[in-house]
Amino acid sequence: MGFLSSVLKLIKYKLSLAVTLSAAAGYYLFPGHDNSNIIYLIAGVFCLSGGSAALNQVQEWKRDALMDRTRHRPVPSGKISPYSALIIAIGFCAGGSLILLETSIVSVMLGLLTVILYNGLYTVLKPKSSFAVLPGGLVGAIPPMIGWTAAGGSLAQPEILFVATLMFLWQMPHFWLLIIRYGKEYELAGFATLKRRLDDHQIKRLVFWWMSVSLIFLLMAPLFGIHLQAWLFISIAALNLVFIGFFYRILFRSTSDKMMRLVFILTNVFLTIVLLALILNSI
Repeated sequence: MGFLSSVLKLIKYKLSLAVTLSAAAGYYLFPGHDNSNIIYLIAGVFCLSGGSAALNQVQEWKRDALMDRTRHRPVPSGKISPYSALIIAIGFCAGGSLILLETSIVSVMLGLLTVILYNGLYTVLKPKSSFAVLPGGLVGAIPPMIGWTAAGGSLAQPEILFVATLMFLWQMPHFWLLIIRYGKEYELAGFATLKRRLDDHQIKRLVFWWMSVSLIFLLMAPLFGIHLQAWLFISIAALNLVFIGFFYRILFRSTSDKMMRLVFILTNVFLTIVLLALILNSI
């Protein structure tokens, strides 16, 4: 049971489930979807995401060992050796790719593109440039495209371009919120962060306005052909206002680590609600 628990932490199963949910949202958003490929999509994306997360921990385990936030992860803590973790990562990536082949070759190519962007570009650039968050953000934009193409959609259609853009916009503040909380640890471990250019207050302002623009963009869904039911659109609009209010209050009127963690959780919860709403609207 202990090894299984370590493997689940190695593949970051919670993050992988969130990635899978975004892929499912893209799948159900496609007007011509049926349920024939959804199991393959869910299993394939989860495995591929888990494999990429495990590979990331293999790449960064020495730096992870230097930070309180990450030193208890399976590899730096010694629960799984780097070699074993690499084998697990390759296995999950290969398995996920083979499963996705049951949907479409485009979905597999998009899945492999996420691995290239995350492990080959984002992870490599993190110690060198604070702009590594850009390819990192693109990684979050691809899973809905995987779901969309698995259902039979084209990447040129405006609906999926909207969702992919929304996911990209939503990824960026996550990186910056982590920098506010753990910036010193990241710097000591040798990662390049935005703190080299901006102080905490400036980063908070960047996060708030970026999130506000993202929320406004969310309400533009009908312009991209996503026709939300009236009650759902009104609910999302109202939730937007509530979220902005809470977000501002917590972000600027509290300096405690607990409140900053709450901000991070709120952004994830809100995005989960939006993705579930898109799925509900399409079923």
